[in-house]
Order: sequence, then structure tokens, then C-alpha cells
Amino acid sequence: MTLEQAQAIIASPLFNAFLEPAADRRAFITERLAAQGIPYRTVTLQDKTHIVITYRQSAYNPRFKMKTLIAHYDRAAGTQGANDNSAACIQLLLFAQTLLQKRDAHNIRIIFTDGEEAGTDGIKNQGAYRLGQGLRALSMQQDDIFVFDMCGSGDTLILSESGIYGRDTRKTAVLSALHRRCRIYADAACRGRWLSLPTAYSDNAGLISAGLTAQVITVLPRAEAELLMRYMPHSAGTPLSGNVHSAGCHRSAAAEISANESAAQALQRCIITNAHVPPDSPFAAVIPQTWQRMHTPQDSLETLTPQAFILVDKMLRYLAGVKEPAG
Repeated sequence: MTLEQAQAIIASPLFNAFLEPAADRRAFITERLAAQGIPYRTVTLQDKTHIVITYRQSAYNPRFKMKTLIAHYDRAAGTQGANDNSAACIQLLLFAQTLLQKRDAHNIRIIFTDGEEAGTDGIKNQGAYRLGQGLRALSMQQDDIFVFDMCGSGDTLILSESGIYGRDTRKTAVLSALHRRCRIYADAACRGRWLSLPTAYSDNAGLISAGLTAQVITVLPRAEAELLMRYMPHSAGTPLSGNVHSAGCHRSAAAEISANESAAQALQRCIITNAHVPPDSPFAAVIPQTWQRMHTPQDSLETLTPQAFILVDKMLRYLAGVKEPAG
């Protein structure tokens, strides 16, 4: 994808129609898929409707792992949801069309999920939780699952450590292994343009709770990511030198965090739980502005950058060629 092509996608009538406040986003996606001849079905679980793309039989080779690519199509009320999560939806819609033309086996299914935002009311309310239970019942827990969220703004691909950092390593071995492999993929696809960081949970929260393994992929401006890296682990469970106090981030910045936790731990908790940070909090200077726009009217088309679309396109195309042995 060229810079001009990425700019054209962001400015396209297709993208702008998807952002319309009154848009029926489920119908938008299914109508687009039908018009392009992309095979799909809808699956409704506990009032959440997911859209599943599965290609012709020749697209799948049982000797290799299945790869499931996920993006949630719901958005926070009162927002365009340009970055959360319209960008990833459009990116996967366009990639779905690319896969339709691919002749050799790619082992990819794509799922547009409903109800990711409902996870704020409890993980079992998130659409991905019931979906994960269904996938597990179909013995799909061996899939490599990649969740794309907040993929429209920035110039650095971020491999999330949510689900790894801060949890018992005995429970995260499989996810850590997927994360390590994903680092290899990112280095091959986007060399020098990726980092690994703790982030907020996405659909992976419900999937992990249902017993599956899922890696979140997102994008940030590099300056925002590197600032955060000064105060967060740069890889799962490995702290950087320095501390948040040196940046003026003291415990009082997060009142819900107990007084005996360090400021670094408090910051980490804010990130993983996607806690609201008041503008006058010292944490507001460290947490990426890209994330602070989430769920606000500022999550608008004007904040998107073509570089993010180029990076995600590179990663998606690389994943299409990955062939990990099944089992």
C-alpha cells in the first residue's frame, strides 16, 4: 500500500459512510461483503451479532494453524469511533477482498465482533466472551487469534502485552508463546516500526476469559509509545530502568489504586483497565493522547494517519503467508 492509497482510503466515501452517526454498521459490513462476493455468515449469541468470513475449502490447509483476525464493529455512543474501531474494520474489509483473489492456502478467517464496548459493564457482557465459548466448543482454541483495535492513528505498530503482564506466568505460557512469534512477524513485516507494550484489553479480554489465546495489535505515534515505555515494562514482566516519580507521576494520580502500590504499578493498572484519567492528573502527560481520545468525540476522522494503514496492511499481508504447523 502506498501513501497515496492510504490517504485515499481515509478520505473515501466508503470510510466516511461508515462513520455516519446513523450508520447501521452491521448492515454496512454485510452489504459490502455481499457486493464483493466475499462469503460470510452472521452468528447471534446472547443478543450480539458477529460476522464471520470463511473462504472456499482450497484456502485452508489442515497441516497448518488457522489464523483468526478480529475487529469489533461497535463503537462508543456519541462518537465517530474513527480509530475505535472503524479503522481496523475498514482495513479488514479491504483485506478480505484481497484474500478472495489469493489462490494458495492462507488459513485465515475474519470475524467482525459485536459488543466489545459492552465489556466495560463486566467481561461476561462482552460479545467476545460468548463468541469465545462458541469457538472453544468447536475446538478452535488451537487457532492463532489476532485482535485489531485502534489501528488508524500513528506510525508504530504495537504488539499488546495485555493478558500477559501482571498475571501468573503459569497461566500465560501459551499467550506468551504467541506474543513471541508475533514479534518475529512484526519484525519481518514492519522492521524498525514496531514495539511491544502493555495496552488496554480489547476483545481479547472475553476470548481469554473463555479459554482462548488472542494477541492484540494496535498502532501509536512513536513519540507517545516511547514516552510510555520509559515508565512501563518494555517486554512482558521486564521493567525498564527509572520510575514514574521522576516524571511527576505520583500515587495520588489514581485514587482507586491502593497507597502501597508504586506509581509505576498505578500507571500500569490505569493502562490495562483503560481507567479514565482526569486532565489534571500527572498520568495524563504519560498515557498516549491517542488512547485518551478513545470513547470521546475527539475520536474523529481528522486524527487518522495514512502511515497506520500502511503498517497494518504490511502486517496483514505477512500474516497471510505465515504457515505454523497445526497441533
